Order: sequence, then C-alpha cells, then structure tokens
Amino acid sequence: MNKQVVLERLQEMKENLAILEKLKRIPHDEFVKTPEMYKLAERCLQISIECILDISHYLIAQKDLPRAEGKEAILTLGRLDVLPDDFAQAISGMAGFRNILIHEYLKIDREKVYQKTQRVDDFYRFQKLILKFLG
Repeated sequence: MNKQVVLERLQEMKENLAILEKLKRIPHDEFVKTPEMYKLAERCLQISIECILDISHYLIAQKDLPRAEGKEAILTLGRLDVLPDDFAQAISGMAGFRNILIHEYLKIDREKVYQKTQRVDDFYRFQKLILKFLG
C-alpha cells in the first residue's frame, strides 16, 4: 500500500477543515444569508467528503475487494475494522449529502449546510482513525 495516496487526501481534508472551523464560528443568520459563506462551506464539505470516499475506495482496493459505491464504501471500512462499525454507520450518510452537493446544487438547504458545518468533529475522528490504521 502506498500510504502517500491516503496522506495526501488527509492533508486536503485538513486544509478544508481549517476553513470550516472558521465558518462554523459565523452566526447562523449571517451564514445562511451570505452566499460567500455558505457556498464556501458547501465546497469544503464536498471536498472533505470526497476525500473520505477516495480513501475508502483506495483501502477497499488494497484488500482486493470489489469497488463499493457511496455509503457502502464507508460501511465497508467498518466491516474491515478500519473504522468502528458504529462510527462507519454514523458517517455513511455523508455520501448522500455529497450527492446533493454535486447533483442537486440548486436545491441545497442552507440550514443543512450550516448544521454540517457545525459537525466537523466527524471528519477529525475519521482522520485520526485512518492514521491509526496506517500505523
């Protein structure tokens, strides 16, 4: 396994999380009324979720398993003991949110973006667990 593939995505996620940390301090009303804020949050969330999915796909491929799509990729990391199963279950919905950000961008609910911005701890936990798995 080439750990650099995973580490590059963790670094990209880290950079996006730094931006999300700043955005999460913005008062709710200002956030949902300011396109620069919520659109930046949308993009940072999308990229961070893409990183989770890319890492999931890569680790699954390293086990010579068939490619899993969407939430199944994250759930597979739970079955492989890369992530605790309950945590994999809890974050697997991120894949669906990513699909909304990409494919239903005209219908994005700013409230949901704000709520997701407030919950960046899941991304940090994912990073820690992946680093632990890599050793």
